[in-house]
Amino acid sequence: MKNWKKIMAGLCAAAMVSSMVVPVWAAEETTEEAADDGDVADVSEAMLGLWKDSAGDIYGFYKDNSFFGQWKDEEQDILGVYALSSDGEYTALAMQFANDDGTYDDENMVSYLVQANEEENLLELYDPETQELTATLEPYEGTGDEADYNKTYQDMGDLLTECYSGETEAGETFIYAANEDGTFCSVLVIDQDDNYVSFIGEGTFDEENATVTIEDEVSEMSLTFGVTANDDDTLTLDMGDLGSATVQEATLAVAVQGLKYAVENGTEMN
Repeated sequence: MKNWKKIMAGLCAAAMVSSMVVPVWAAEETTEEAADDGDVADVSEAMLGLWKDSAGDIYGFYKDNSFFGQWKDEEQDILGVYALSSDGEYTALAMQFANDDGTYDDENMVSYLVQANEEENLLELYDPETQELTATLEPYEGTGDEADYNKTYQDMGDLLTECYSGETEAGETFIYAANEDGTFCSVLVIDQDDNYVSFIGEGTFDEENATVTIEDEVSEMSLTFGVTANDDDTLTLDMGDLGSATVQEATLAVAVQGLKYAVENGTEMN
């Protein structure tokens, strides 16, 4: 191995930068730059999707370098960001786990050497010191159980390009996510008692009034809110008589986790 310690130092910095949630266009630019360094681009493309390891843990890797994991034995869901780098010979993967409050610090990071085994359609993770194989991830396949929503979560993660999360005036969790052209938008509001309201469908933007309207595909109900940019990089979403929410940019994994939590723990109100 050539410069493993230097590679890891760079990865730690990259993961911390990723945790601040760069815009999609910036993430794509970073990936393009990294493509000149070994096979980072190939591994990054291969990683995107839903994977399961031998312990039954499930990981979804998303295009903004975030991930959402479901640890079976610990019955715990985890969020994080990841970064890839290469010395021209090895591709290194650093995964940084978010704290319980969604913030990141210098701890809670693990690292591997990662290789995409195209022949067997596996992701192979190796110990960075010994180069011994420590784990393999295989593409997730649904169980057929109607309560197995993992493919739904992954499909949503694949569609999205942006996510904002925060709270309403009443202290409810508010998550807005959408794809690039607004043909797929999602608003999820979860109160303290795990009751939730969702609007998932096509969104339309009224430039003159700076409002967004989402019509739910199932209920055919709609939600309209005004958007105001604040000086502290947050947005205020004004829903009129329904109140307002203050949100800030978040990772795509936050949107996926929010949907999973609502579906599996909450009571739908609309």
